[in-house]
Amino acid sequence: MAVNGVNSALTSDQMSAASRTVSNELGKDAFLKLLIAELANQDPLNPMDDREFIAQMAQFSTLEQMTNMTKALEGLASTEQYSTASYVGRWIAFSYTDDAGQVQEALDLVTAVYFDPIEGPILETEEHGLIPLKKIDGVSFYGT
Repeated sequence: MAVNGVNSALTSDQMSAASRTVSNELGKDAFLKLLIAELANQDPLNPMDDREFIAQMAQFSTLEQMTNMTKALEGLASTEQYSTASYVGRWIAFSYTDDAGQVQEALDLVTAVYFDPIEGPILETEEHGLIPLKKIDGVSFYGT
């Protein structure tokens, strides 16, 4: 494919990947700068339609809310990681499926905590091995 007499070395997949990379870098600051530039350079005799302006402000507000929600969720995830360390030395109650396919309830002592980016916090126990935090039914200082 020739662009202005120069052969293009990029495939369409590479061009769309580059386009996605650029669009992912536009955040709320870039959006606000574009909006301010648009307002500053509009024709005073033919200003921007009120509805158009309100729609753009709503988009900006939505972007701001999504950014704040992402930050809050990231903070919550890191808090969960650190608070999970307090499970070490405690007894946990959980259910598991044995080799015969029967659901069993168990009580075991937590000896370590690991953090998996997909599964989340995983507790290592003395007798039952690794147990994901989401499968825990209860926590206690005392065993059986």
